[in-house]
Amino acid sequence: MSERFPTLASLLAPHPLQHFLDHHWEREPLHVKGDPRAPRAGLVSLDAVDALLTGRANRHPDVTLVNARDPVEADDYSDEQGLVDPVAVAKLYAAGATIIVNNLDQLVPGVRATLSRLEAELGVHAQANLYLTPGGAQGFACHFDSHDVVLVQLVGQKQWRLYDSPKGLPMRGERFDPAATKPGERTADLRLEPGDALYIPRGLMHDADAVDGGPSMHVTVGLHAFRWSEVLLEALAARAIADPELRTGLPLGALAPGADPDALRDAMRARVDRALDGLQWDLVRDRMRGQFEREHKEHLAGLLSDAVAPISAETVFARRPGASVEVAADGDAVVLTVNGRSTRWPGAVAPMLRDAVTREGGFRLADLGDDLDDKGKRTMVKRLLGEAALAVVR
Repeated sequence: MSERFPTLASLLAPHPLQHFLDHHWEREPLHVKGDPRAPRAGLVSLDAVDALLTGRANRHPDVTLVNARDPVEADDYSDEQGLVDPVAVAKLYAAGATIIVNNLDQLVPGVRATLSRLEAELGVHAQANLYLTPGGAQGFACHFDSHDVVLVQLVGQKQWRLYDSPKGLPMRGERFDPAATKPGERTADLRLEPGDALYIPRGLMHDADAVDGGPSMHVTVGLHAFRWSEVLLEALAARAIADPELRTGLPLGALAPGADPDALRDAMRARVDRALDGLQWDLVRDRMRGQFEREHKEHLAGLLSDAVAPISAETVFARRPGASVEVAADGDAVVLTVNGRSTRWPGAVAPMLRDAVTREGGFRLADLGDDLDDKGKRTMVKRLLGEAALAVVR
């Protein structure tokens, strides 16, 4: 399984990935002790975050401040256009506010590359947010999230308290209501240090304090997986489009007093049975896959250089990290889809094309076999570089 999901495995190493999938995913939290020298601990540095906050124009809500003990308003650190004042941010931070950099993957190439690979491997959308909290402070009161998260502690220490899951597995976008949802008994008390990771399944109540003695900084990777409920609703919608019987209206008077509930119940069950008989996974999969590919984060570093790079017999190529690639036959042709962009190719190149975009590790033109001569191979590879399916290994 680590071979199939290597990026997730690296975020949770050394914990066995299969054990995580079998026992923790959507079920139980997992605290993984790490090493501050581990790759995940180097996602972004404190100096780089300081430069992001002070060396460029930022806007709310890309940069947001929160304080569980002394609420902060956006007007306290941003103007009417949402432009963030870094001096005001620094003062509020010194007074106990947590700085949140939302969509960190849009700002830091290394984080973008990690999330691009993660999305392509898992087939789910991922988002990275950064939290910088002064020692002894608390950003959020106890709450749950409507998506699963993997936290990576980068700087300092943070004390996490975990409770129960009163909502089970929340629906996508289900907002936490503190008045309606109270935490139960505390189930875990964990201290995260640099290099540690913490998985929190969606719906699990939690809160945390930065440990006194210095700032705490961590990155949260949110995993927004499709739910089976969404698949079933999409499948039912597709079936209704294809079957006029499922689009007929309720009998007149069905909602009026005196309507026969047994007859209406039987009619509904008959239509449910009819719908179930026609549900098609392939159709739903194609629609949801298309939605994923349209929103997938591409990591395109080096694309412009690849577009004009000279190609020789010694040039090494590899599948572009994070590229979501599919090859499908279409009559006498073959369709290559890269991150939602589809192009048609002659069917004769299908074996070589598939080999180039699915091969693990680097390769040279000579490794692609003899179906095409050197000129044909160069033409194919050059086109694959332009489609962002391949990259030149430098």
